[in-house]
Amino acid sequence: MKKKLDGARFRWINEMLYKSDSQKTVEMMHEDPTMFQEYHVGFRQQVQSWPSNPAGEYIGQLKACPRGTVIADLGCGDAALARALVAQGLNVLSYDLVPDGVYVIEADICAAIPLPGSEPNEGTGEGHIVDVAVCALSLMGSNWPKCIREAWRILKPTGQLKIAEVSSRFENVDQFVSLISSIGFKFKSKNESNTHFTTFEFQKIARKGKAEQDWDKIMSKGKILKPCEYKRR
Repeated sequence: MKKKLDGARFRWINEMLYKSDSQKTVEMMHEDPTMFQEYHVGFRQQVQSWPSNPAGEYIGQLKACPRGTVIADLGCGDAALARALVAQGLNVLSYDLVPDGVYVIEADICAAIPLPGSEPNEGTGEGHIVDVAVCALSLMGSNWPKCIREAWRILKPTGQLKIAEVSSRFENVDQFVSLISSIGFKFKSKNESNTHFTTFEFQKIARKGKAEQDWDKIMSKGKILKPCEYKRR
């Protein structure tokens, strides 16, 4: 009975995370501090049924980066990347809604990431420190396109953006790639070989200035990703 109740609670939290904007989620987490932990307990149970975990794949890839590479793990959850890669000499900055006092820095990644970087009218900006930004199953809030805009802001020129998402969320992969590209990224590759996930590689490029109404239009396209819904087990 407890397992069923825990599963129902996880599915409810999951639905709220995907169908609310990030500001609402932040308010919910502050009102009920146990929610974040409850979600990740349920998430870890789901991971056990997967053929692989995107975080594990990214750890394998990023180990090959030169020492000193700065990686921003956006929506890091348990900070698996930092726990595995810091010992390899890589600098992993982990962000999520609730800090852990060790690896995870509190931030609403769909509002503002507390890192330097500028967003000029055109070009690539200044003040960046991030070489690689990772969004591993973290484009959750309805305003998730702002996370991609923030990733562009903090990435160095030609910096990498790695995205992994549940394949069932995509109604049109080309529309997703087009949206990411419109924010200032060059599409490099995608991998659809996994039965559960699709991964994408992008590179930051210079972009021309956009009017505020153009940004509003781009930022309003979060619905091109469907919410991730877990079935009862």
